[in-house]
Amino acid sequence: MTPRNSFLRALVIVAVVVFGLIVAPTAAVAAFTDIEQATPQFSAASIPAPATASVTMKCTLGLHTVVTVNSYGPVANANYYEVKIFDRLGNLEFTGDLSQAAGRTYSSGIEIIGTWSYEVRGYYKVPGSTNFWTGKPLKGTMTC
Repeated sequence: MTPRNSFLRALVIVAVVVFGLIVAPTAAVAAFTDIEQATPQFSAASIPAPATASVTMKCTLGLHTVVTVNSYGPVANANYYEVKIFDRLGNLEFTGDLSQAAGRTYSSGIEIIGTWSYEVRGYYKVPGSTNFWTGKPLKGTMTC
């Protein structure tokens, strides 16, 4: 094959490709300008602090105390309640499940009594899971 035939063959191929690109349909171009907004189908619940709690402290000889949670105000979205009792230095002494009788009363060993504090809070425990949401605490103090 001569160089002239190769050149003509290449020229014909280029012409066919260019013609095919011109005649073939062009790609579709679209622009969308409409805006849609959906209302979310979820919400987050908050767990407020209990409004009230009746917590008493009985002292014996200034060295022993018994703290009892007599009642507390239930809060929306909570399905579990807990009390935490802190000694006069702020150390956590007791965590009690308020749905259990044993979780409502704490009896200290021999300790120097003074001003103690407590927190009562609600939780939402997710059924079938170890996950939970923590509510805000109701804080108070007790003095012997």
